[in-house]
Amino acid sequence: MSKPEFVYVIYIAATPEKVFEALTDAKMSERYWHGNYVESDWKVGSPFALRLSRRDKDVTGKVLEYDPPRRLALSWRVDWLEEKLPDCIVSYDLTPMGEVTKLTMTEHHPTPIDPKWLEGGKQGWPMILSGLKSLLETGAALPIPTPKPQ
Repeated sequence: MSKPEFVYVIYIAATPEKVFEALTDAKMSERYWHGNYVESDWKVGSPFALRLSRRDKDVTGKVLEYDPPRRLALSWRVDWLEEKLPDCIVSYDLTPMGEVTKLTMTEHHPTPIDPKWLEGGKQGWPMILSGLKSLLETGAALPIPTPKPQ
């Protein structure tokens, strides 16, 4: 058991404002989250949800930081698993770099977690972030088949 932290960095040919909008807009997020979408009023302390299209339970949490277009941090609880997992923290840091935005996404687990549960994020985040990049750069998300959870 460990307290893992995963960091993903991607460069997107879009302004930080456009990237931040895509991270927080339900309609845009539905396009790169494979039919799932984010939902919140985006005030610090407010509820956050990732509404899952193929389940009756979602990913939920709270808005921890909201600083457009620089930083968004959320507590993240996977409600659809039968086993109760500890909350983690998902953060997005946006850095302008000329005509591109450097997006650094971090998944931090302050409570130790069994490594078997980390595979979903390790597989899923690169697909989601690549879809976000494609959507913002081309207008279309990537048609990546989403693997079924184990």
